[in-house]
Amino acid sequence: MIKLALLLAVLAAPAWAQTGKPMNLALGSVTGSSSIYAFSVALANTVRKYDAGLNVTTVEGGGAFDHAKLIKQGVLDWSVSGGPAVVAAVREGSGNFKKEGAWEPARLMFMRNVSMSRIYVRADVAKKENIRTWSDLAGKRFSPGIPGTRDMARAMDANQLLGSRIVMVPASFDDALRRIKEGGLVGVLKGSPQDRFDSGMLEAHQGTPLTIIGFTKEQAEKLTAADPYNSFLLTPAGGVREAPGAGALYEMSAPVMVMSSSRMTQETGYRIMKAVLKGWKEIGEAYPPAQGIKPLEDAFAQTPEVKEVLFHAGVVQMAQEMGINVPARLIPPEYKK
Repeated sequence: MIKLALLLAVLAAPAWAQTGKPMNLALGSVTGSSSIYAFSVALANTVRKYDAGLNVTTVEGGGAFDHAKLIKQGVLDWSVSGGPAVVAAVREGSGNFKKEGAWEPARLMFMRNVSMSRIYVRADVAKKENIRTWSDLAGKRFSPGIPGTRDMARAMDANQLLGSRIVMVPASFDDALRRIKEGGLVGVLKGSPQDRFDSGMLEAHQGTPLTIIGFTKEQAEKLTAADPYNSFLLTPAGGVREAPGAGALYEMSAPVMVMSSSRMTQETGYRIMKAVLKGWKEIGEAYPPAQGIKPLEDAFAQTPEVKEVLFHAGVVQMAQEMGINVPARLIPPEYKK
């Protein structure tokens, strides 16, 4: 009877009581004004709900590279903003992580959504000056996005590689919108779902009408040839509900994933992944771009094969237990079966 009572007590205990003391985890988030913030909140709530021993706190900040720096410094444990290109740059000490130097521990976890790096332009200026493609921004003041983000780096590289001569003015999201409204900027680059405006841009659109432009097929191919991580998707004519008159255009796209590091133990990563999968439907209800996403399968499938990019050991453990094939190139050396 005593043994049975002990067994029942263990089974009834919360997850953290079975695996150790409660753990605090700092999750790198975007600012509250961004539509992505809903994902951060839903993710934190879901993990806390399905694993009472994991106390997740969201920490608002910059973009993916800023979060990677904070993970390296030990300020953050994981982040909602990452991707194959980001982790590759961090591990190699290249691009926006060059000053920091190579940091091997960076790891991917699971898919958040596929994001478009969308180019928004004031509709009145676009009509008056016939702005239809990236090249038409030559000589104009344009915000490439938030400093420290992959979006900004890609826009800056495109300006240089294509010789576009755009006057780049990096700025915070709120500052860029203010300048667009005042006429100081012609437009801004902002991550968005493929079929609609970003919610923050939609709000701006109500007061200062916006339109969207993209790249030509030739420009997209040239940029991808220079950087295999610089992927593009063709948005069909009328494919964005707030810009029904826009023609077909090539837009920079990116699989956006949650990232962490090998400093997070395999057990902790496994527990996070288990909780996320249990509550993925709830996350999708709070953040619609995640709906229809298979967080593990899609993350593995959309990681390019051109460079070494590794996933967290706990994520690999969960995937293999579920019978999901994990390419050998994505399995980190610290993984223990």
